[in-house]
Amino acid sequence: MAASGRTKVTTAAEAIRHRPFRFVLSAWPLRTFGYAVSGVLTGLATVVWLPPALLAGGVILTPELVRPLVAVERRRVMLLGGPALPDPHRPPERPGFARWLHGRCTEAVTWRELAFLVLNGSVLLVINLMALVVGLAPALIFASGAASFVESGAGDGTASAGSGASAGSPFLAGGAALAIAATVILLGYATAAAAMLQAELARLLLSADDGRIRTLTRSRARLIDAFEVERRRIERDLHDGAQQRLLQLGMTLVRAQMELDTHPEAARSLIAEATGEARSALTELRELIRGIHPRVLTDFGLPAAVAELADRSPLPVAVELDLPGRQPAAVESAAYFVVAEALTNAAKHARASRVEITATLTGRLLRIEIHDDGTGGADPAKGSGLTGLADRVDALDGTLTLTSPQGGPTTVRLELPCSG
Repeated sequence: MAASGRTKVTTAAEAIRHRPFRFVLSAWPLRTFGYAVSGVLTGLATVVWLPPALLAGGVILTPELVRPLVAVERRRVMLLGGPALPDPHRPPERPGFARWLHGRCTEAVTWRELAFLVLNGSVLLVINLMALVVGLAPALIFASGAASFVESGAGDGTASAGSGASAGSPFLAGGAALAIAATVILLGYATAAAAMLQAELARLLLSADDGRIRTLTRSRARLIDAFEVERRRIERDLHDGAQQRLLQLGMTLVRAQMELDTHPEAARSLIAEATGEARSALTELRELIRGIHPRVLTDFGLPAAVAELADRSPLPVAVELDLPGRQPAAVESAAYFVVAEALTNAAKHARASRVEITATLTGRLLRIEIHDDGTGGADPAKGSGLTGLADRVDALDGTLTLTSPQGGPTTVRLELPCSG
């Protein structure tokens, strides 16, 4: 578990947002340039492969014939940081080629993949070629200038001309170097912006469709029902747990009082037993209160509370929270319980080996993402626990989305407006 107030940069977008002046000195410009170069290669491959696929398979089979190209595009976004895009295609419910083909043709993501390949072999190919040419231009200009400088220095000019050239060449070389450096910096940012826009387009068209991304929203009437269920749970826990221990504690103290005069040793033993029962009752009360609203959240805020959840989780949890200050209590509470539920699901059901939690505050919008590398297949309709929490999020005008294709990974995204 890693928790820090300093944001760990894991993507090109975060590098520009959090460390804009150090961006050009990092490896991210090379990675974004590599994204453009690989875009040229995949675009040319699309130009070569897509027409024969259309002729051989027609409109029906072409999406399946070009799936290797789509798989490359889903992995290519890793050059800009973050995981590869998961394959959102649902496995066939029943065996048989006809059913499988029907399932593929009725999925919206199938046709979005085809649309992306058409763009990648046309518009995006031109953009990536331009980025490649423009990105290499400073290096070509520098090489040409260096060659000219060496050639002029090796010539047989007059002594006066040679002296003038020698006097002026350092200034010219310095000015040229500064101009080339400024050009490289500007082109680095421009190439990064173009690469990130293409990656966002890939995420939009190649990620899970509406059938796989479930937006968890419920009515306020359901929210009231959820609160009523929670109230009854608290009453039951108090009655069955802490209340019973307190009753037993009282009975033990009465027995100790009765034995105090005649059997002091027995009384001391009963008092020791009562002390243990009091500690157990206190522990149960603390656990119950923590389930209602943890004290660390009230005292220290969401980052500290999430860090405590990560420490208590049986899985390794990486926490990166870029939250400069406190948020409204209702927002922090909703975010805390969403993270808690997501960690519980990852540990109990997803067979995950690692969880990553990231949070940012953009303007007045809190975004939290919980990502695990488990087996996926989570369905809110089957009682994942997030459905009830979505009622609380919906009451705050927020959104809670779950992306969990079969085979994983699972990603829970929470967005909450912070008006306070």
